[in-house]
Amino acid sequence: MTLTTKFRKDLTTLQSAVNREIYLDVKNPKLYKKVKRYYQNEVNLTGEDPERDYEILMEVLSEDLSHKQTANPGATNSEFDGYR
Repeated sequence: MTLTTKFRKDLTTLQSAVNREIYLDVKNPKLYKKVKRYYQNEVNLTGEDPERDYEILMEVLSEDLSHKQTANPGATNSEFDGYR
């Protein structure tokens, strides 16, 4: 399941966190924990330095969100139905 599929209701909040408009771990700790769980097998978080872990997650999140937006920003969901 892709990030944008799993967190489709929270994309605005996630983008705000990536843009440094909010701190996700403060503004929405439950969502932050879900994002950490989502990336647990892809990203090596130490657990010893929460600030560094947060920065790593924001970097990965930023990459995933920008990939989604640049793939084909004008595409509709129906255009991707054949690619499942």
